[in-house]
Amino acid sequence: MCDFNSEIFQFWGKADEHNTLPAVCHMLDVAFVARAIILKLAAQERAILLKPFLAIEGVDEDTAIAMVVLLIAVHDIGKITPGFQYKLPFERIRRLFDTQRYDLKNASETQHGTSGYKILSNWAESIGLSCYTEKPLFSSVASHHGEFVTDSKNGRVWGKGYIWEKVQLASIEWLFDYFLVDASLLCEIDDELLTPTWYVYMAGLCSVADWIGSDHHYFTYISSEEYFANVALRVETAHRLADKLNIKHVKAAQSIIEFNKVFGFKPNALQQSILALFNSQELPWLTVIESGMGSGKTEAALILADHFIRNLDHSGLYVAMPSQATANQLYKRTLKFLKHESLGYEDIETHLKHSNAEFNPAYEGLLLSSIEDLNEQNAVKANLWFTAKKRGLLAGACVGTIDQLLMAAMRYKHNFVRLFAIANKTVILDEVHAPDYFQLSLLKNTLRWMAKLKVRVIILSATLPKLMLRELVQAYGQEFGKNIELKEAAYPRLTTYSGGQLATSVHVAEDENTDELASPPKRFGIQLHKTTPQQCVEQMASDVLARVKEAGCGVFVCILNTVNAAQALSEIILEHCNRKESQNMQCLVFHARYPIGNRLAIEDMVEYLVGKNPGDRKAVNPNRPVKDQCLILIGSQVLEQSLDYDACEMFTQVAPIDLIMQRLGRIWRHQVNNPFRSKLVQSPRLNVYLPGLDEIPEDYAKWLGYADVKIYPSHILAVTTRLLWEEAASSGINNGFELDLDTEIDDWVNNVYNDIEQQVDWLRQEQEKAFEFELEKKLVYRLANNMMFDADQEDVSDLLDYLNDQFDDEDLVLSTRLASLSVQIILLIQNVDGSLVPITEYQPYLQQCQTPMRENAPYEAINWRADKRFNKNDIGKLKQSLVKLTHTDWVEHFRELESNWPFDFVAKDVWQRTSQLHSCLPVILDQYFTYSVTSIGTLKLDPVLGLKVEKCRSSHNHSKR
Repeated sequence: MCDFNSEIFQFWGKADEHNTLPAVCHMLDVAFVARAIILKLAAQERAILLKPFLAIEGVDEDTAIAMVVLLIAVHDIGKITPGFQYKLPFERIRRLFDTQRYDLKNASETQHGTSGYKILSNWAESIGLSCYTEKPLFSSVASHHGEFVTDSKNGRVWGKGYIWEKVQLASIEWLFDYFLVDASLLCEIDDELLTPTWYVYMAGLCSVADWIGSDHHYFTYISSEEYFANVALRVETAHRLADKLNIKHVKAAQSIIEFNKVFGFKPNALQQSILALFNSQELPWLTVIESGMGSGKTEAALILADHFIRNLDHSGLYVAMPSQATANQLYKRTLKFLKHESLGYEDIETHLKHSNAEFNPAYEGLLLSSIEDLNEQNAVKANLWFTAKKRGLLAGACVGTIDQLLMAAMRYKHNFVRLFAIANKTVILDEVHAPDYFQLSLLKNTLRWMAKLKVRVIILSATLPKLMLRELVQAYGQEFGKNIELKEAAYPRLTTYSGGQLATSVHVAEDENTDELASPPKRFGIQLHKTTPQQCVEQMASDVLARVKEAGCGVFVCILNTVNAAQALSEIILEHCNRKESQNMQCLVFHARYPIGNRLAIEDMVEYLVGKNPGDRKAVNPNRPVKDQCLILIGSQVLEQSLDYDACEMFTQVAPIDLIMQRLGRIWRHQVNNPFRSKLVQSPRLNVYLPGLDEIPEDYAKWLGYADVKIYPSHILAVTTRLLWEEAASSGINNGFELDLDTEIDDWVNNVYNDIEQQVDWLRQEQEKAFEFELEKKLVYRLANNMMFDADQEDVSDLLDYLNDQFDDEDLVLSTRLASLSVQIILLIQNVDGSLVPITEYQPYLQQCQTPMRENAPYEAINWRADKRFNKNDIGKLKQSLVKLTHTDWVEHFRELESNWPFDFVAKDVWQRTSQLHSCLPVILDQYFTYSVTSIGTLKLDPVLGLKVEKCRSSHNHSKR
């Protein structure tokens, strides 16, 4: 029988300025939340959690749940230690307990997770619990602050001493009595069932329950007497919050879904092949859809994911995109899909997850409407609770970058919360082409975790090399068998894996009744232009202008491999556009080196001018330049796959073949516009600028610039260049050839990405580059392996030992992408009234920009003298002016500034305490929008061209700010 007047309730666990909550009461709150979440779990997900306990003879599901809830309750036992209790002012402590009896002697430990693990470990030893059992059991709950806690990380004082040990033991025993759990049952757990999968799931559930159970707005700080007089209300609150947040639970109507009713058009052959899967006896765990650009892969994936959620009780959806821009695009489509009345979703939390999600109008609108319609039932909603760091993946539906998914299987803090969040969901990996070997290594490790956590994965690609297809299938299938055989088929294809030793690919034949007006073209003309690094930009500019003049109307897109090259081309084109005779010609520039506010505005303008018709997919976008109007769209790789637009003709520098194919996918993407194209642009064409076959450079850095080779492996560029020229030579067309995407794309991609041993015809320098690349691959894999939360560890003890060894490496910087060093700067300028404002709030700058900014609330001055951190509105204004720089000299310069902090207008601790700004640095521009450093050069923010990085020039030297 529980003693509600026990002395254990003297010790506080939560406190504000005036009130405290007893530690044991807080532990109960967290346990109540955990039980509320568990009761909402799908059966297959609950099985992951309860399996070790249900295997004990005589233990039923209710008892198993009680055992889990009890373990989560003791997560904060480390708070009943002198090091924690004496954190409050002494005057408050002495009103809680006898400070002479419970003194601070020899106790300075404040990491209560570590203390708790040691306390529980000692208690386990007293009841005869095996160390192989107690380690995963207690480490999983003691690690709730995000870092893995084991005995290998302590050695500090945790409150040792009879009087403290006595009250700690009394608290543990009281909790066992409260939840009616026999402690001896723990000794009957088979430690082999406490797998890494169970461990991360348990740790994730404990952390999430702790976050919710620590919200003082719902779980108020009161005395133990008042607590137990109203304990039923605390339990009710826990269930109400679990219902409100719908964590790990999605509600949808149980109805038969008609594809054409949901999307407004009949399914094509690819989509029909997905619909046919619904009748399979065994639905696939892994589905890979390989088909051309604009072929309806996204709709196919969404309808398949919906089927998994609706009929197989999966607990939600995460869509992983390669970039923020693609995530923004897909979020709108996902919202529209989930809102469809026939699907019958109810209050599904639908969130956008990346570092600039708050600037997306659709997401911002849903967040606001969810606050206003708090008690109304809607298909989708977005509770602010999920916007906090690390919580986004817990939402029922989430669209974000692939980075958010990869972080779940890396050694980031609280990675186990991400794994818990993603367990039993459906994950769509979109735009998976030929990832670099660093990210591929991380992705394969992530797929192994997905298989362990019963996640159904759908991969979409237009240009996935077969080698990588095999590697991805093998990575996921490793949980089911060591060697997975892949039965191959011709492109376009659908590959499925349902467990066992065999994955099957089937060819998807083109539908004879394809609507040509609603489908992209199949055949493209490829025209090669031999050029040099010095001549490339000017030659492309001359060709584009000549083509525009000849055509008279249309949309012409230029993609260059560096921002500098895009800016150089833009200057030439803009000078021409400003002439009187070119008044029918408009130029729009887009790349990554704009302030975020400008980037979003340009994205909007591109979609407005050359995106799909928002109302009718078979009608022309009414804003599209037609008749005598021309648009020249110039940019870097962000134009490759980030935006859904339609080009009449494209001009590009050479890139790896899979990316060239991606660029092809933007030409005549909405073929419905065909009747309005110039009579002189009656076939889709891509112009590629590259070195001649006899001039393939030994060092591509000299030809394209160092940045290109950091992005693209040299030997891949060399092989792509050679194969393009060889095809042109055999075609009979002068420096060109025709390409059929459906029948040839697979061969092109695989010829470039084949094993080195199969590339027997390479030029000598290509071989040298390739073998250098293979050596680099090994180094890259080693680096990725150091960052992984290794899915190959089959024992929790081995996993924790591995992690503790790796965490000792203080020099290791975790990253989801292998990129050069970078720095994020926030551009400020002095306003006419003398105050500092973000550049995107400065009217003289805005009046010169190529596109108007999105409408915002009236500007209010930023509070530079904030007490602790900036408020949300000020953070939003500052981030609108954020730009990322990767130039080494500038990165070093700004990091030195960050260390010295020469700014007197804002306190360093206020800036860095604001989590959204702590990795950024303020930079003050002068009246010319420039910032100069004598030894480095000048940063100049051009309102049209974006941030220009100019090397040091003696004739142009503004003062350093």
